[in-house]
Amino acid sequence: MKGIPGLTLLLLAAAAPPEADVQGLYEGALRDVKFEARVVAQGKDAYKVYVRQALADGKVGKVELDGKVDGDAVVFKSKGGDVEWTATWSAAALKGSAGGTAFEAKRVQRKAPSMGKAPPAGAIVLLDGKNFDQLTKGKAEEDWKPAGDGSIQVPKGGMNTRQQFDGSYDLHVEFLCPLMPSATGQGRGNSGCYQANGDEVQVLDSFGMTTYKGGGCGGLYNYKDPDAFDVFSLASLPPLEWQTYDIEYRVEKKDGKLAGKPKITVLHNGIKIHDNAELKNDAKKGGLNWQDHGNPVRYRNIWILPVN
Repeated sequence: MKGIPGLTLLLLAAAAPPEADVQGLYEGALRDVKFEARVVAQGKDAYKVYVRQALADGKVGKVELDGKVDGDAVVFKSKGGDVEWTATWSAAALKGSAGGTAFEAKRVQRKAPSMGKAPPAGAIVLLDGKNFDQLTKGKAEEDWKPAGDGSIQVPKGGMNTRQQFDGSYDLHVEFLCPLMPSATGQGRGNSGCYQANGDEVQVLDSFGMTTYKGGGCGGLYNYKDPDAFDVFSLASLPPLEWQTYDIEYRVEKKDGKLAGKPKITVLHNGIKIHDNAELKNDAKKGGLNWQDHGNPVRYRNIWILPVN
């Protein structure tokens, strides 16, 4: 510094860690019992951690912690409860204690078993990053802009199948929700996968977040939550990670005409979240739609296999 020969004063404030590095899924063990922790970025240097631990007799222990950036780390503390939990995030790990017992949880990435699944013989390829002939855009003037991995951001107005379907089918969809830490509820990575009868399988970043009935990721919109909504191994993955839906859509026909309501089985990242569930709307001939809700949700590797 001028006027003080040979002396340089540096006043450095530690930079807050990138939210994309902190948020995510962590696994550890407490007293030799495995637990998972979902770290959720909430904007303005705030975080939450939702801990779930499988207990005896099929019960699930749950703990919620609030976190705040402290320099280049994040410090967490539990909200009430019989046992106090504290933790510090640093270098992709959570270290802390629960009731005086130390633990460490490391960040993990789970890959859906059907990720990258190739279309079988007879399937109609809707999106492969190169050919978009089977889809139309809600706003025709917008160009398709595939990324290097073949994915596209859902276009303005959504995207629709050119072909309409009046029978049963199997559908494979891969999607990625953006990281929108300051958003909540339905404003957080929202899109939707509409079936031929008009029912929607919701697409949303509901990793560690709650919303109304049928509004979370994988919900049958506005009327049925996923069956695996509140078990230890929840199906939703963090934002910025690719996820999959594998959907079996089944209709009945009488005298060659559609009858009753379709039934649907859905695997979300390999976890069955709907098992032959009856949909709300009657069966009808229709196209499929992927909703534009104003959020930059991305899709890739979409194909449909008619089965009758």
